[in-house]
Amino acid sequence: MAEAAGKWSRLAALSGRQWWIMLSAPAVLTLVWFRLRTSGYRKTLAAVQPVGAGPSSDAEQLALARDTAYALAVAVKYGPWRPQCLLRSLALGWYLGRQGIAFELRLGVPAAAAGVAGRRAVDFTAHAWVEHAGVVLNDRNSVAREFRPFAG
Repeated sequence: MAEAAGKWSRLAALSGRQWWIMLSAPAVLTLVWFRLRTSGYRKTLAAVQPVGAGPSSDAEQLALARDTAYALAVAVKYGPWRPQCLLRSLALGWYLGRQGIAFELRLGVPAAAAGVAGRRAVDFTAHAWVEHAGVVLNDRNSVAREFRPFAG
């Protein structure tokens, strides 16, 4: 019972903009999924890049980026769809891009496996996350240490 009350109090604390993100997330996830399937990764990433200028201060951009990431995480957690990391990251990029906030979408392999390829057969595992100004937005802070990002 206390868990349900905590969930509702967290939802009630969301801003109007965060509610808009939560309610529009299924449509945005579907749009990004479709674009990814029909156009590929590079064209989809190019399509979600920032349009226009965002907030003027770095602090405002970071706060808005974190709020956006949180709202999308809540939408995914309580929504009917459990998209994988690449789709979640591209969708977050879409929201950030529409707000004029620059971001880096990182793709990486586990750091422990990065030096092993070639010596033996290794299952290919990769992970995607989004950063703004070097701050991880949609994952744990240690992800950059646990995964070695691809160059370029």
